[in-house]
Amino acid sequence: MNLGILGTGSIARTMAAEFAKVPAFHCAAVCSRQKATGEALAQSFGIPKVYTDLDAMLADPDIDLIYIATPNSLHYRQAKAALLAGKNVLCEKPFVPTVAEADELIGLAKERHLFLFEAITTAHHPNYALVKEHLPDIGPLRIVSCTFCQYSSRYDALLSGQVPPVFDPACCGGALMDLNLYNVHFVVGLFGEPMSVSYHPNLYRNGIDTSGILLLEYPDFLCQCTGAKDCAAPGSVQLVGEKGRILIEPGSSNCKKLLLDRPGQETFSRECDESPWYYEVSDIAALLAAKDYDACYQALEKTRQVVSVLEAARQDAQLDF
Repeated sequence: MNLGILGTGSIARTMAAEFAKVPAFHCAAVCSRQKATGEALAQSFGIPKVYTDLDAMLADPDIDLIYIATPNSLHYRQAKAALLAGKNVLCEKPFVPTVAEADELIGLAKERHLFLFEAITTAHHPNYALVKEHLPDIGPLRIVSCTFCQYSSRYDALLSGQVPPVFDPACCGGALMDLNLYNVHFVVGLFGEPMSVSYHPNLYRNGIDTSGILLLEYPDFLCQCTGAKDCAAPGSVQLVGEKGRILIEPGSSNCKKLLLDRPGQETFSRECDESPWYYEVSDIAALLAAKDYDACYQALEKTRQVVSVLEAARQDAQLDF
């Protein structure tokens, strides 16, 4: 499948490298507002076409799928334009800010019989599938704890008076939408939407959440999701039941290591070697090859649930987007 990459930031470069590992994908074009950055990405990965206008790339009949790797606030408009142009879409996380926007995009994809994916590593990781398999082994679940704290390379710029997109409310930035989102995907992917949502952020003076703790209440257990871009700590997910626990490291975005620990029984562990993006790209390639629209639309229902939780969290904390 020929794809066009929209955006040239670090995640676009990461994904271009992963696409190159999967024969089903061919990076046919890149689109950037600045020709120089588009040409630089194209040169690095042997991409033949460079566009500076999205409409021009969408009009290219050789492109089957658009990969969107732009600031969060642009995802809805660009994904909608791509779907209306008859292109399949792989949209970087976070999908869109609101349930209303998610419903519109999902409806368009189904109406036009197109694939639409949120680019989220968690759902495609082999160890995430193992978590589902081993949940019954730890007995009734009581506590889930997720931590993703990563000091942002742009946090110092924010402190110096700049406002990078990742810390800009107008761009739907912040720790909840950038990092804690992975924790939400991990939990909602297993258990669906919670009964209640509350978000307790640390706010910068421009109103953006640089870190925060999200509390999710389920009928039989409680979950806390900590996400931070203003400090760093080892990441992990722990699911703690009455008969044992499951530990995931280094966290919800990369389920590389899984440990199943039950008192009186042999510990089970597994470590995966590939990058989390490789599993994502490979899995999506398989769904595309099989024309498995049902699996795609089932994944979109999980994405919609995550969007709902994130929207409820922002409303609870009275964030302005």
